[in-house]
Amino acid sequence: MAKGKIVVLSHYLFDEKMRECGLNNQNVDNLKDTAFISIIGTKECLEYYLDEGETKHFFMNNHENVLNLDFDDISTDVDYDGHIFKTMRMEQAEKAVEFIENMVNQGRTTFYIHCRAGMSRSRAFAEFIYRTFGEDFDIEYEDRNDYTTILNQGVLRRLNHAYWKKHKINCYANGEDYEDELVHPELRVIDLYEEE
Repeated sequence: MAKGKIVVLSHYLFDEKMRECGLNNQNVDNLKDTAFISIIGTKECLEYYLDEGETKHFFMNNHENVLNLDFDDISTDVDYDGHIFKTMRMEQAEKAVEFIENMVNQGRTTFYIHCRAGMSRSRAFAEFIYRTFGEDFDIEYEDRNDYTTILNQGVLRRLNHAYWKKHKINCYANGEDYEDELVHPELRVIDLYEEE
């Protein structure tokens, strides 16, 4: 049996690929072998920091095979000049793990995953799927080589925590607990005028 694939893309290339395939909110449910995970930043980050306030998920709603998530590419919440940028919450990680397992159990053979650049958050999701269901999937980075990507370790660890918690797997061997700082990230304040 052929392996499935996990395709990691930037937001731009994801949208382009979906248009090329003629996919939209009305017909995406018809794809019985494919799942989609779309990650964009929070409103604060998109509007204030990136000046990309018009950024939206390609599929405007969640579907059986579409999961939309909004969180920023950081490991802990950050107060930057009065604007709060947010990391992935444990509730989001738990929802993502449930979605991914449902898709794998339904026999979905392809995952398309994107974040802004296709480098950090989306790669963490791809690595989680590969490490958890590795015998069934290969990863494809369509817009950059694997060695140039930067995996968001905080996102990967939260996904692992959610999976371990769901399946009651002891994670203490890794020196971690379900109640560590990754589960309840602290707010970090960045002073724009702080002298180095």
